[in-house]
Amino acid sequence: MILHKHNSETYANMVSLFQTEQRVAAVQPTGTGKSYLIMQLIEDNADKRFAVCSPSTYIFEQMKSLADENRISLDNTDFLTYTKLSQTEAFSEYNYIVLDEFHRCGADEWGQGVQRLLDSNPNAKVFGTSATPIRYLDSGRNMADELFNGVYAVNMSLAEAIRRKILPLPVYVTSWYSFRGDIEQLEMKAEQSGNPRLKNALLGKIRKAKSMIAELDVGIEKIFEKHIRNKAGKFIVFCPNVEQLRRMVNECDSWFEKVNRDIHKYTVYAQNSASDKQFEDFRNDKSDSALKLLFCIDMLNEGVHFDDVDGVIMLRATQSANVFYQQLGRALACSDSKKKPVIFDIVNNYETGDTAQQYAGFMEIARGEGDYDDEIEFELYDYVRDIREILNELNDTFANSWDFNFELLKEYAEKYHAFPDGNTSYEGVLIGKWANQQRTLNNQGKLSKNRVDKLNSIDFPWDVNEASWQTFYEELKSTVESLGHFPKKSEFGSDKTSLYRWVTTQKNKYRNGTLEEDKAQKLIAIGCEITKGMAEYWQENCDRLGEFVKQHGRFPNYADVKSDPELKVLYVWANSQRTARYRGQLSEERIAMLDSIGFTWDKHEEEWLNAFNRLRSYFKEFGSLPGINEVVDGYKLGKWYKSQVVLYLAGNMQAHRVERFKEAGIPLENLRQRRKNEVFMKYYDSYMEYLQKFGRHPASKDRYNDLDLVKWRCTQMQKKRQGKLTDELAELLMNICKDL
Repeated sequence: MILHKHNSETYANMVSLFQTEQRVAAVQPTGTGKSYLIMQLIEDNADKRFAVCSPSTYIFEQMKSLADENRISLDNTDFLTYTKLSQTEAFSEYNYIVLDEFHRCGADEWGQGVQRLLDSNPNAKVFGTSATPIRYLDSGRNMADELFNGVYAVNMSLAEAIRRKILPLPVYVTSWYSFRGDIEQLEMKAEQSGNPRLKNALLGKIRKAKSMIAELDVGIEKIFEKHIRNKAGKFIVFCPNVEQLRRMVNECDSWFEKVNRDIHKYTVYAQNSASDKQFEDFRNDKSDSALKLLFCIDMLNEGVHFDDVDGVIMLRATQSANVFYQQLGRALACSDSKKKPVIFDIVNNYETGDTAQQYAGFMEIARGEGDYDDEIEFELYDYVRDIREILNELNDTFANSWDFNFELLKEYAEKYHAFPDGNTSYEGVLIGKWANQQRTLNNQGKLSKNRVDKLNSIDFPWDVNEASWQTFYEELKSTVESLGHFPKKSEFGSDKTSLYRWVTTQKNKYRNGTLEEDKAQKLIAIGCEITKGMAEYWQENCDRLGEFVKQHGRFPNYADVKSDPELKVLYVWANSQRTARYRGQLSEERIAMLDSIGFTWDKHEEEWLNAFNRLRSYFKEFGSLPGINEVVDGYKLGKWYKSQVVLYLAGNMQAHRVERFKEAGIPLENLRQRRKNEVFMKYYDSYMEYLQKFGRHPASKDRYNDLDLVKWRCTQMQKKRQGKLTDELAELLMNICKDL
């Protein structure tokens, strides 16, 4: 199998790392050929057993096609979706486990299934691939650190892949197909105005705005006509939900009428039973006369690539950088082709949330801030800017004058000692939205000096994050004044959970050196204790961790931290100590201190210990073992115990874990064997009682406790001769029969 140069380097690094490491991650952008790395690993280890895991069967189909093209045998390979893993208790033995799109393993249900697979194969080497290892909407968890201890064969960004010409630089077209609806809403609002003079003035401006936009010639159909160069091309259309997908399928003909009236449409989404066939039909559609459109929701966000896709159309607005990356990546693939894919972002994605940061990366390339040659020509077509300017102007004068809105904002700030967020309405006016518009206008250099000075006079925060900080601070200050002291954790209450989390974040920022000094002083002034140094902070966390272990008999796990921000900080801190030691950044003194509280340096061993301690407590309290479906404190303890029994009976349980079960007196046996043992002990106890009471063995006609003891003894002796009794039961039997 022939790998591209960048993948050859990555594969060599992976093979080298596997000499000393059990787990290795490859982080590189969508389209750079991560599946090739997986197939090469399978080909080079044809005699080994593989479990290949991913979010969808579509990814598997592509891998299988890749294997067929390169004549790679998959006889020793099992393909398992993360959903299937979450529903499976017993697993086969594997030499290698591949976690494709491993950032998805951070989800609770999927993560538990993956952990059971890893626990069932403690000696397997684990290889993970992902373009987006950070779970932005899950407290920024880095799954490469959590699952692979930060061991990378490669860690490449999208910008780097484009700079190195591994991926093509796309043509990026921004538009805003809903702007007409925005104008219609303004028009309706103007019609409802009770002031005839103001109403006529506003409607006049709206008519002028409509005329100006018409002159811009930015209709979505004209944008597609201009930028879809292959009139018989293939495009993936990402929609936000099923309802929108169906509507777009029905209404989109007019969008493309100037491109091609002959359109082949395909739909793929979870509720569509024909999705598999639609997917294959789209892939195999080679028509040279029809435009091909595949409408989907999220089933194709990851891992699926088509060599002949000409671009993507984003109809799904998202604030997630991961989703933005994945949608963008459907049109990117490393090849020798000079074709530039076209990205139609027509929902204003590039201005929102984390996606704005990714867009900024493209802009960095466009401005030439990279070490690549002049052959890269960045094409960016922004059809939103002029429309946005017109709508800003309309909003700026709509319903009330600028001065009126300014006075409302000033009144709000004086009343609440904070500035409104984007969704805040005050006195019937969306004052938060108006404030954001002033920030946008100022960033564009379009807010007059007089207005800037007016806003500065009321300490208007130009940074929206600054406004949010001030809002939380004022709420905290008010709480302190109400209580007469800085609130303890228990005094925040359920209605102030967000405030408590904010305070915790500020403390962490201060300790990490990322909190501005003026903000730190403000917090200190109202009694917030954030002045501890890093050494004191480390010691405090170590003590808290030791106290938790002393109280609970185990270390905190992810299930503990969901509702407790302080515990989450401690959990993340504990993980960071493992990473620090792995990187050689933890002193011997600190290692010894953590060792003294029984700290487990292997995170997966810690999770096993937590589950084992739950089982031991259960066994000690009830004198029995949990049933297969028994859940204890939200944890599926019965299923976990069963998985351990399966491992033990298959001879795959590590020796030190077997020893822990023996020390605790917890039997490792399946339910059937457990019941057999219970029946054996019932007869055995009655037999021993008979011997003590009568001083002889029972005769064949004797029954005791309504049990035929002689028949039972003969049956057990026969089983012993056949090797069907465990060593423990055979030893007990010989205690009875030694003088016979």
